[in-house]
Amino acid sequence: MYDYNSYESDSNENSGSSSGSSGNNEPDKNLTITPYAPIEGEITRVFGNANNWGQSLGVAMENVELVDGCLYHDPEKGKFKVFSWREVVGIDPAAPDAPEVSADDANQFLVKNYGGTEKRYELQEAVVMANDEDPVPIGNTIMWYGGSDRFGPKSASKTLAKILTTYGREMVVDDSDIHNWLADTSGENLLRPDLQGRRFGFFEVKKQSNQSDRKYHHPIVKDAETGVDVTVQNDNSGQQGTLGSSDEADEAEAEPEPAAVTDGGPAQAAEVPPAIEDFISTCTTLGYDDEEKAATLLADLVEDAGNDLTENMVEEFGGEDAVVARVFQ
Repeated sequence: MYDYNSYESDSNENSGSSSGSSGNNEPDKNLTITPYAPIEGEITRVFGNANNWGQSLGVAMENVELVDGCLYHDPEKGKFKVFSWREVVGIDPAAPDAPEVSADDANQFLVKNYGGTEKRYELQEAVVMANDEDPVPIGNTIMWYGGSDRFGPKSASKTLAKILTTYGREMVVDDSDIHNWLADTSGENLLRPDLQGRRFGFFEVKKQSNQSDRKYHHPIVKDAETGVDVTVQNDNSGQQGTLGSSDEADEAEAEPEPAAVTDGGPAQAAEVPPAIEDFISTCTTLGYDDEEKAATLLADLVEDAGNDLTENMVEEFGGEDAVVARVFQ
């Protein structure tokens, strides 16, 4: 079982098209993971990609299994997303006082409201790690890590570029420009040789930024056999790497997401963008009575590229806290 709390409180950090990694005729699943929903698999390829929207890091995995949470399919986009049990039923099965949760409790259809647009996901698999259930296979996957025009690559994107590639820290050459942040976008496999052939746990946690009151998503890559975290390699030769603690300077490389831009405080009522107005209206319609639920929905909206509510819009409004606070005014 993964100890998420140790990563949330730890001040140190570990830091397209089909990838063709599967070696068969079935295309890799385009997968997104949300915090506290771990998968396991063999990382076979890590590469940089560039298009009109900017640069992104592709992480291809084979023989992937769902360890905990629910795998859903978006039939409109043909993409897959892993949600935690907290997201699906509002309960963390691993919590000491949590009621019993089984795979049967997962909704066959999960409906999310993104900026006033209803999105319907279809359940594929469900696993409750707290019940000692065996992981279930989900096939080969490709995950994409990028960012935004205004703030550049996300923290998770930079962390993975540094810990997984032969370039190490030098893979990130500009942490503020989404079009020029990667040292290599040739599409060549940049996976560290010492990580080839190993099986890893892969998940995200929410960590508190040391530059603002916001939280950001931080990825953890853990050797499935030894339980040791993957950190930045000691050099960028591609011949040496570490599975475990390197020097603390390497581990602290992953920067948090940029601090919220307040510009004197949240926008006035007349300046509220329509997408944020839709978010506020949705929270009211759903009867949300606490900020945590609203913040969870807001994070979902921002993560999904198919809606009008963007990270840039939230930042320009004053940050996540400002948007959520407006719901309860």
